[in-house]
Amino acid sequence: MSKSRRALAAALAAGILGPVPAHAAGFAIFEQGARGMGFAGAFTAQANDPSAIFHNAAGIAFLKGKQFYGGATLIHPTSTFTGADPFPGAAVTETGDTGLLVPPAVYYTQPFSERIVFGIGLHTPFGLTTSWANPDTFSGRFVSQRAELKGFSINPTVGYKLADRFALGAGLDVRLSSVSLQRRVPAVNPFTQRVIDGASIDLSSNTDVGFGFNVGALAKISDSLSAGVHYRHQVKSSYNGTANFTQIGTGNAQVDTVLTARVPQGSQALTTEIVFPGMFMGGVAYTTGDWTFEADIDWYQWSKFSQLNLVFTDRPDLSQSIVEDYKNSWQYRMGLERRLTEAWAVRGGYFFDQSPAPAASVSPLLPDADRNGFALGGSWKSGRFHADAAMWVLLSPSRSTEGINRDSFDGTYKSHAVTLGIFLGYSF
Repeated sequence: MSKSRRALAAALAAGILGPVPAHAAGFAIFEQGARGMGFAGAFTAQANDPSAIFHNAAGIAFLKGKQFYGGATLIHPTSTFTGADPFPGAAVTETGDTGLLVPPAVYYTQPFSERIVFGIGLHTPFGLTTSWANPDTFSGRFVSQRAELKGFSINPTVGYKLADRFALGAGLDVRLSSVSLQRRVPAVNPFTQRVIDGASIDLSSNTDVGFGFNVGALAKISDSLSAGVHYRHQVKSSYNGTANFTQIGTGNAQVDTVLTARVPQGSQALTTEIVFPGMFMGGVAYTTGDWTFEADIDWYQWSKFSQLNLVFTDRPDLSQSIVEDYKNSWQYRMGLERRLTEAWAVRGGYFFDQSPAPAASVSPLLPDADRNGFALGGSWKSGRFHADAAMWVLLSPSRSTEGINRDSFDGTYKSHAVTLGIFLGYSF
């Protein structure tokens, strides 16, 4: 049997779910407020609007009065895939079909005293949607046709001002999430020895509730200089899921009878768990006249994704531990603001986001690669009301699986994305 047929026939035994959770967790969302987006995400040392609940919990201690800040980010990712020999073949090209994603974020802060400020935020720190055009004939359909990680964080937070220029903050991170996957199950026609679509599988999990925390510190060293650090702890989520199998008829009664004996039938229960990585952010901001500059360094604890355990409670023969070998990664961010008038300000910035995924783990579930991000944004303020908008253009270099993809689906991915965040704020 050829390498391609052996790889596809082994896909079922390799785990029906595949590495969905690990890959999904590898997709972090940093677009949590349009003002911070305008600085390319370099906002840890300023954190001067309610989105500080995400960027640096200590920042809310310096906010005055009751404040509301909310909006959403439109994310439009695109991906292409060019195959490699022997499978799926150098002549194969595929196109992603994810569509438009719109993760929201909403924040509210309120002082309890001159030194204590309470806040609560709802945001989406991690998420994933990958989908491919022509899913019934997509060459990677035995790995994934469509995969989703949905969820959000409820983040009650308290900021405490120890001194006029120094504050600490801490919050509880209540993480709700679920996963889903659609894919095909490969089988080998016993008469022709060709790989065929044996069944379709639709997997969905419950919504799990995991718990973590976040802590931060912010020092306004002078009227011009500030520095901040923020840590968000890992969150473990455990999922109970159901994999529904639907056999695909071939029109040949003998083949269908053989497939019925080989392919799982009906609904199969499974469990798995993932650990959303911890993250640490640090930054320095400097203001002179109408200009503000900030530079941040962020660290993600992706090494928690060393392997993924899949347990089929009624079919232990399908259970498996899948090696992922994600590595800890870094992000480098810098942004600049120019205040034009009391009402108007413009911003821009750049960031580099290092991919945590080794070549063996790059797949149709998440064609991950390093990212270069370019930001442009601005604000308008009138009385108690203000509006922020920002756009990111994210460009990734071509990423090859280097012939070592764990699903034996080898080739080169090329991805980019455009995001647009629009947020409104109001002070009571």
